[in-house]
Amino acid sequence: MRRLVGALAGALVLAAGAPASAQAPQTVGIRIVDVPTTRTDDPRARQYIVDHLAPGSTITRRVEVSNDTAKSQVVQLYAGAASLVDGNIVFGEGRAASELTSWTTVNPPSVSLAAGAKTTAAVKIVVAANASAGERYGVVWAELPPAVPAGGGVTAVNRVGVRIYLSVGPGGEPASDFTITAVEASRAPDGNPVLTATVRNTGGRALDLSGDLRLTNGPGGLSAGPFTAKLGTTLGPNQAGPVSVGLDPAIPGGPWDARIVLRSGTTERDATAKVTFPAAPATAAGPVDAKSGSGGSSILPFALGGVLLIVVVVVATVLLRGRRPPRPSDAEVT
Repeated sequence: MRRLVGALAGALVLAAGAPASAQAPQTVGIRIVDVPTTRTDDPRARQYIVDHLAPGSTITRRVEVSNDTAKSQVVQLYAGAASLVDGNIVFGEGRAASELTSWTTVNPPSVSLAAGAKTTAAVKIVVAANASAGERYGVVWAELPPAVPAGGGVTAVNRVGVRIYLSVGPGGEPASDFTITAVEASRAPDGNPVLTATVRNTGGRALDLSGDLRLTNGPGGLSAGPFTAKLGTTLGPNQAGPVSVGLDPAIPGGPWDARIVLRSGTTERDATAKVTFPAAPATAAGPVDAKSGSGGSSILPFALGGVLLIVVVVVATVLLRGRRPPRPSDAEVT
């Protein structure tokens, strides 16, 4: 008998092998409850356990477990191993252990939930005093009993998890950073245009990349977008990988000025390139170098521009006042 493990970060469908007509919406969920005050602006910290700790330190984070099935469920809670391979986070099978899982406990280790009920559990991580510097990856699983179909066959183990990204080392947290080195225009086998950016993680933390693409100066002066990047690319420090953006099939071949903006947490980078999508399906135009953009949020440049404008206005006002004869009202200005 084979075991089929569901390892998605979201709700999982139960009753594997049952007829579609017999299935009701039956899911179990888990989500992070505690967000550190230092990470309230980081979208990743609202989804995952993301932190930096010195050796010998301890943190506790709460997770909420919910039962949206039509009956009571006993949910097992535990920490599992994970690693980053080829731009993907890969979860260990079963209760695969790692250094991080040896530091992590979930209390209670199991919960009994009535239909529609929810509860919280505490995830405690105690970093070993002799831990070496570096980032570790893991996942807190909420697992349901195996679903055994009538008459035998594939047994499905249904579980859903919250990822752990834990940086360990003395001093402050390593900075997150990345560069977009190249882009490539291609067509999928179905003929739809695709733009793929090659990203290199140049920082000290893992990246979960998202973003969008805009096309300008196309045939006849056309513009298109934004198009959302395909989610799922996770890069560890010093790793490189692709981020793809699928486009509308009606997009002409080009040439286009492409601007792609990618972000991970609060770190944002952008790049531009001239691209042309090939005519034939399942073909690629070849990578072209990407020109780095401003390299960050657009809020700061606008804010600095506003400050400079205010300074210029003040200086101009002072100079003008210095050139005109004084008026009685000027003496009252402080």
